[in-house]
Amino acid sequence: MWTFSPEIRAQLAEQLKCLEQQSESRLQLLQDLQEFFRRKAEIEVEYSRSLDKLAERFAAKIRSSKEHQQFRKDQHLLSPVNCWYLVLNQTRRESKDHATLNDIYTNNIIVRLMQISEDVIRLFKKVSFNLLAIEDSGVVSS
Repeated sequence: MWTFSPEIRAQLAEQLKCLEQQSESRLQLLQDLQEFFRRKAEIEVEYSRSLDKLAERFAAKIRSSKEHQQFRKDQHLLSPVNCWYLVLNQTRRESKDHATLNDIYTNNIIVRLMQISEDVIRLFKKVSFNLLAIEDSGVVSS
């Protein structure tokens, strides 16, 4: 068994202080990332809903037009109504893509960032507890 000199004790205290600062810095970064992805998820879902509403509004308008009746007869022809349907279908796909991004951010990225934050806290507590226990005892076994 060895006893620690005052220099070693000072080094341990300094290392613990550095570890605490690094942990706080990483936790703040992780919290900022979580907030960023929360807000981004909100924007994606809002955008998704807006695209759905836009597509539905114009689809209803087209369905009520005379050209729609002609489109049903000649779907294979490239017509203005056919182009409209292609644009509307693409808009609906974009809406689904943005809803999927919202889901990924909310259920994957944010959850994983929270887990990493918990790991940082847990590891800091464990290391600081062990360092303080070693420092308090003043003895390390070989």
